[in-house]
Amino acid sequence: MKILTVCGMGSGSSLILKMNVDKILGDFGVDADVEVCDLGSAKGTQADLIISTTGFKSQLEDIATEKILITNVINKEELTVALKEYFNK
Repeated sequence: MKILTVCGMGSGSSLILKMNVDKILGDFGVDADVEVCDLGSAKGTQADLIISTTGFKSQLEDIATEKILITNVINKEELTVALKEYFNK
């Protein structure tokens, strides 16, 4: 499974998301390739899941990949709940 964590420049909030996703997926026992990506590159990158913030919702709408959009990159609980829902469906 390939997961992209996306932000505007690909080096700020997406990096924080990647670190949190790696930790949470490790706790879940899920093996995934998590990559940091900027908005422009996300449109041309194949992935199974995109994780970003609600602030980028409109810029990511034209990408057909499933998305998890959170409000706070620091809030691990919000991300944990969203990932749990994603993997339990």
